[in-house]
Amino acid sequence: MTNSGVPAPVAKRQIVVASNRGPVAFVRDPDGQVVARRGGGGLVSALSGALQASGGLWIASAMSPEDRERAGGVHLDPAMGAAGHDLRYLSFDPRMYDRFYNGISNRVLWFVHHALWDLPRMPRWDRATDRAWASYRRVNEEFAEALAEEDAPTKAEPAYLVQDYHLSLVPALLRARRPNARIAHFSHIPFADPEAFRTLPAAMRIELLSGLLGADVVGFHSERWAENFMRCCHDLPGATVNLRDRSVRWHGRRVLVRLYPISVDPAALKEQAASEEVAAAERRIGRWLGGARLVLRVDRTDLSKNILRGFLAFEGFLLRNRRWRGRAKHLALLNPSRESVPEYRGYVKDCLRTAERINAELGDERWQPIRVQVQDDYSSALAGFGIYDVLLVNPVRDGMNLVAKEGAVLNTRDGVVVLSENAGAYPELRPHVLAVNPFDVGATAEAIATVLDMDADERRRRAGGTREAVVRNRLEDWVPSQLADLEMVTHDR
Repeated sequence: MTNSGVPAPVAKRQIVVASNRGPVAFVRDPDGQVVARRGGGGLVSALSGALQASGGLWIASAMSPEDRERAGGVHLDPAMGAAGHDLRYLSFDPRMYDRFYNGISNRVLWFVHHALWDLPRMPRWDRATDRAWASYRRVNEEFAEALAEEDAPTKAEPAYLVQDYHLSLVPALLRARRPNARIAHFSHIPFADPEAFRTLPAAMRIELLSGLLGADVVGFHSERWAENFMRCCHDLPGATVNLRDRSVRWHGRRVLVRLYPISVDPAALKEQAASEEVAAAERRIGRWLGGARLVLRVDRTDLSKNILRGFLAFEGFLLRNRRWRGRAKHLALLNPSRESVPEYRGYVKDCLRTAERINAELGDERWQPIRVQVQDDYSSALAGFGIYDVLLVNPVRDGMNLVAKEGAVLNTRDGVVVLSENAGAYPELRPHVLAVNPFDVGATAEAIATVLDMDADERRRRAGGTREAVVRNRLEDWVPSQLADLEMVTHDR
């Protein structure tokens, strides 16, 4: 290993990252100047550190007018609040990008991989689908072209780290341009099982799978998602799947299918949580609680997060456990997501109406059981993590779900996580959390009651075990483990 944690042979390679969303967003400051604002989360921290160590490059989509002003390249440095590396934004025709992003990425791929379709009604494939898919393909082609253009500063081929479902075609397109490239693709979301995957048009399925198999290493957060991918590959003509060693033989190459469950940076989270803004948010939440026990949810307003069933579960808990009325409150801190997608707008309205109904039917002047906040408020989220008694994380499906890990690291009250069996984090945290079937509202209500009635020793054991499991899986190992597997690949044909 080098001092940066990157395996020594790989450290000689430049690292090039491709993702739809970049590590910073360019915005205008009060003086009208375009400045960089660093994105949050473990992914940016993990990838930026590796890029800095290798003198690497991050290529992303320009998602705002300010991003487009910077299209063509900029060097990020610590003065911008980011690790030092180069960043290049690709600017697309807005209509084409909308078809790529909203038409396919958000309304087709997100839905199929998270099992969100109401199958008697949706999906329906037509000419609009064909047009959107052509735009998806074109954006992937432009990413592949941009990646292939980059000349490595050393004789070794770069290590290409392609991120997520938006860029599923890039590995094969890049392989066609640079046959000896070292390419890894990582999916941060679930992968559909074969039955769900077959709802896609046959040509789309083939193109998606063959696109991903252009990589040398295909990575997932969880064994379940990796197995689903390999089972889907069984239906791909010409692919030979080996489930025992997690590999797929494709066009004369052995493609590795590997697990890299991402983690969080505990030190960075604790530093952020120590701010005055977070302390002020904690005081506000404390005044609202008034001594009641806190059942917390922190989520995006995404269909996959299962917010509505969470509200119904809290209602069921109160109906079955009258002694907790007035003594427990549910705080839902929701970050707006995909507001341009009609299904999402309708879902948020349903959630808000349900919370209002529960408050009207079960609450009174002194006690309102549910408070819902729909806005980007990271300080309140960090504050809530510190003081929850129950953290409800019940997604329909989730590639990982870092909320469960962030909450476990920051909580100081021996709070317990109620976690969906369908979250990618579940296998890691399973011995310490209370598991729930995300569709079983009654069982979720019982899990909330179980935690609130739990004795102090068991709460302490579960909270400590969850925290230790998160800390053991170090964020700084996430990229090096992928690079080490990439270095082992041989291009025997």
